[in-house]
Amino acid sequence: MDTPSRVTIMLMLSLLMSNVVKGAPHTGIVSWACNSGSYSSGDPYPNSVAYVLEDMATVTLNDANYNYYTASPYPTATAYGHAVCSQALSYSDCGICMSSVKSQILAICPDGLGAQVELEDCRMRYENYSFNG
Repeated sequence: MDTPSRVTIMLMLSLLMSNVVKGAPHTGIVSWACNSGSYSSGDPYPNSVAYVLEDMATVTLNDANYNYYTASPYPTATAYGHAVCSQALSYSDCGICMSSVKSQILAICPDGLGAQVELEDCRMRYENYSFNG
């Protein structure tokens, strides 16, 4: 086999290996915390929570650093959120991780005024007060 063919094969193997090494996001729970307060039926706050969770799940992966802060647009019951993915993740893997952490936060802390769930490769938090900065 001549040298250019070997170089081509080595390059192709290197590219394939880099995709294999990345793999799927790790979505095992590292830690979680729920705000001790909760909201009740008829409260407008759940709309804010739903907005912030969906916003974080869909926008974090579009942030250059996978590090996104947000707030709901509802002034009477504002929710604030922060989400982050490991920068080692690909765009699609960050999306998978965000979807997983959103599902976990809803399952672990239903009706909570605030919650945080950290998975191995991403984290999501929301509260009824601003915590940015």
